[in-house]
Amino acid sequence: MSKDIIKEYGNVLHDPASITERPLEVLSVGPKLDIALGGGVPEGSLFIMTGPEKVGKTVTALTFCANAQKHYERKVYYANIEGRLKKRDLQGITDLSLDAEKMQIIGSTEGNILSAEKYLSIIDNIVHTQPGSLAIVDSFSALSSESELTGDLSDMQVMSVQKVLAKFCRRISNVLPINRVTVVGITHLMANLQRFGRGKTKVEKSGSALKYQVDVKLHTSHSTALMQGDTQIGQTVHWQITTSAIGPPGQKVESHIRYGKGIWKEMEMADLMIDFGLISKAGAWLKLPNGEKIQGKVNLAKYLEENPEEYNNFRKEVFEMVGIDYEN
Repeated sequence: MSKDIIKEYGNVLHDPASITERPLEVLSVGPKLDIALGGGVPEGSLFIMTGPEKVGKTVTALTFCANAQKHYERKVYYANIEGRLKKRDLQGITDLSLDAEKMQIIGSTEGNILSAEKYLSIIDNIVHTQPGSLAIVDSFSALSSESELTGDLSDMQVMSVQKVLAKFCRRISNVLPINRVTVVGITHLMANLQRFGRGKTKVEKSGSALKYQVDVKLHTSHSTALMQGDTQIGQTVHWQITTSAIGPPGQKVESHIRYGKGIWKEMEMADLMIDFGLISKAGAWLKLPNGEKIQGKVNLAKYLEENPEEYNNFRKEVFEMVGIDYEN
């Protein structure tokens, strides 16, 4: 019997004693999210971010890509389904390489509008043939099936996208960890027109297809302005971790985004340094362990930007305090 199986399917039978866990790299998002997630996002995951528009989901995804490129030498494929991605969005992320060998954009062109079936087939192909890569889907909520794109407006088949998504999830779920491919998906919270004001007013526009396959999921309902004096220099995204592959779910995290930079890791580290008592605080003044005094968190963040070794030392200390292995 065993010989017949091996002859038909290859070497798929293994001695239980020989099975060992393949160590997976844990990819960094940003200091605060990494800590809340128990270290970051394991490669080979389906990683979903959901929330309303303009709250920082795309910037967070692009920062994640930049970290993967810089620290883990991963190639990024970005499915620009919404068609809103601009060159300045990419240029506004620190360390994000736009070299074609390190990043490629997938998108419709004039005369070739990609349907849900085509987009997901491309991502499926990447999952199966490009081990170690990242695939960003921005967004699952904007997918339109072939029948929706070619049919009459009065005959929209909403469920057809859900069926395509469900098949896509089934096809990639077991392949992701084997090929170490990480799929990052963005979904939107949309008005629930079927509730007529009763109960939940917004629902995630991707249905239940992703619900049962997701490894890591972040949910945000809003962001707030990040100010320097009277000038808005970024935004603070208020995340809740609903699913985590390593750390416990349910934690709430405030992640800082700096316009023209991405996730402002130095500002997040300034918060952590204060929270963990690594520096003393007296009013607006902050005192470093070496005795140097700095006024305000923004100036502390600038100090860490100008002194990357100090940033890395503090990051290592914080991560060790919470029991997370420090790497990059």
